[in-house]
Amino acid sequence: MADPGIEKLVERATELAQQRCLDDAAALLDEVLTAHPEHLRALDVLGFVRFFQQRYAEGEALCRRALVIKPDHAYAHKGLGLHLAKQGKLDDGVAMLERAIELNPTWLDPYWDLAVTLFEAGQHERALAVLERGASAIPAERPRLTAFQRRIATAVRSAADRGQ
Repeated sequence: MADPGIEKLVERATELAQQRCLDDAAALLDEVLTAHPEHLRALDVLGFVRFFQQRYAEGEALCRRALVIKPDHAYAHKGLGLHLAKQGKLDDGVAMLERAIELNPTWLDPYWDLAVTLFEAGQHERALAVLERGASAIPAERPRLTAFQRRIATAVRSAADRGQ
């Protein structure tokens, strides 16, 4: 049975992370992981924190730890993909984001994150295709994904107009 005290710490750390109180969240999560190094949710949330702190190598290590515990954990694959891409390992990052989609094809986040990653890498057509795949897989999210497609198309046109 899970320790309710530990679970409360993880929940509080999650709230802090969502509020972008990153150092406070990390301190709580470090405490949890010292006592329970295989606490999957704590690894996930600390990976999220490390991403927003731009500590990508640390986040990568946390995601890899989570994948040792649960190899088909879509959230860890998504996080690993983002951390790898931010470290310049685009192909590996894209592969991990694609794996997250494969594991949970009706979860919006990996489609969104993959599209952003590809857009930031200048791969606009691939980003648009990912958004279309997401809209097909998750019809309820089509309006949101279509709006993102329009923003990408507008940014591409604007850059072309500026001669970039």
